[in-house]
Amino acid sequence: MAKELTPEQQIEALKKQLAEQAKTHGDELRAAKEESEAQNAVVEGLAQQLAAAKAQGAGQLSVVTHEGQHYQVLAGQFTTAEGKLVKHDELQGNPELVKQLLADESGLLQLLEASAE
Repeated sequence: MAKELTPEQQIEALKKQLAEQAKTHGDELRAAKEESEAQNAVVEGLAQQLAAAKAQGAGQLSVVTHEGQHYQVLAGQFTTAEGKLVKHDELQGNPELVKQLLADESGLLQLLEASAE
């Protein structure tokens, strides 16, 4: 036969059960928050790409983004100070070169004004 628990034992068992449930729910909440933050980062990246694509338009040279600003690349290709040939579409994958061009006040990049949407 099963031994009946005293009221104090029942309370302790219920407290333990509630603590386990709280831990489980806390873990689930943390996991959901982390997933949400990761999804927000992806959405932000896609929003920046979309903004750059809108600014670029069809059939034009590339638009690159640096520190939230969009810049029109004004040359199809150019040669760096080190003698490397760079095509306009390669700048999107090279943020350090974009940063350097902006620091050098290069005429290859033109700041695009924000368009009213």
